Amino acid sequence: MVSTLQLSGLGTRFAGSARLFASQLGRKGDAAQTPDMAPTATPPQPNLMARIHIPLLNRPPEADLWDQTVAEFAALAADQRLAEVLAALRAADQSRSTCAGGRSCSTLISRGARQALTTALTVAQTSGTWQMAEAEVANIAAMQSAHSQDYTAACLLAQAHLDFGWARRCAASGKAGDVPRELWKTFLRHTALAEAALERFDPIEESSPLMAGTRYLLIRGMEDGEELCRDWYEDWSDLDPANPEPHSTHAPHLLPHWFGTLAGFDGEAVTATKRTRASTGAAAYALFYLAATDALGDLPPGLDMPLFLQGLADYQAATGCQYRANIVTAALADLDHSLSQDANGSRRHQEVRKALDGHLRNTLREFHLSTWNKDQALILYALSRVFADDLAGGAHLHSGPFGLIARRPS
Repeated sequence: MVSTLQLSGLGTRFAGSARLFASQLGRKGDAAQTPDMAPTATPPQPNLMARIHIPLLNRPPEADLWDQTVAEFAALAADQRLAEVLAALRAADQSRSTCAGGRSCSTLISRGARQALTTALTVAQTSGTWQMAEAEVANIAAMQSAHSQDYTAACLLAQAHLDFGWARRCAASGKAGDVPRELWKTFLRHTALAEAALERFDPIEESSPLMAGTRYLLIRGMEDGEELCRDWYEDWSDLDPANPEPHSTHAPHLLPHWFGTLAGFDGEAVTATKRTRASTGAAAYALFYLAATDALGDLPPGLDMPLFLQGLADYQAATGCQYRANIVTAALADLDHSLSQDANGSRRHQEVRKALDGHLRNTLREFHLSTWNKDQALILYALSRVFADDLAGGAHLHSGPFGLIARRPS
């Protein structure tokens, strides 16, 4: 699809960083909001629109593949072909298999197996009627009872209780805080039921990242969650060091509204990076900060800019896919813009601009609007900054074999 970037987009105000990363990193809940930022780039002339020839997609093609996997296993579960679902889930978990974009196959399969519950919870949060969701939890409990020796069945039941409990906790206001007493008690009860479902199995003995990740989520409703969260994160990450999910899930729990402090956050990110450097370079550092940005609405203090930029590069290079290329480039464009407000020409800004230039020219070949929060203004900002000289000379922008290229008229 040929780009149809709209000139009117430059008249809008940019969205904050938090909303750029929420959906891409797989977190649930409402993203924190940040003050809007006005663009600083000079709006291009109208004839510029005819000189941009870059594919512009509404969502990543990888997301279609994720949806297909979820739908496939949702259909199997609906047909009561539960042994097939559990066998596939176990195989994906044990092999640490991934699909497009580096997403964990076991995560997608388990999501498909719980799709009926997810649908029921969505209805319940709108209608306030929870009987259908309770029935779906009961169905998964019956499945687990019939496969009581299978740790994957225990994981699905625990996940179902965690899904239900968290949905009830968030039902009052759509946020995790300020929970009425009765909803809080329901949340704690379902957390306890999830813990009970897992208690006869151990993620290390089963060599199961799926179980380690499920167990990790118990910390939200346990009295000793603060004591356990780091150990359980390390178990999860050690079992599947190439998986970005442990970092993206753990980082928000190290912020002040959970179990950490702003002053200590960078040290936690550095520690995580050291643990997984052999597998993923500095990617963990970038993922920690992107997840924290989503939770806080801004980058936490203490950021090591060179390490962060290296982490973004390592995260993208692990798959080489356009899904991650868009996440990284959107993050760099937003950071470049925020730095241009106060410190244009600073060393930090120059480092970010150089990285943005490199990703646009050497990795990104198409734009995914959902990754950029449908913010065409930010896309145009990035293009106008990196290709300023080329555009001033009348060049057209195209997708090349590795990244974007500018072709000047002959």
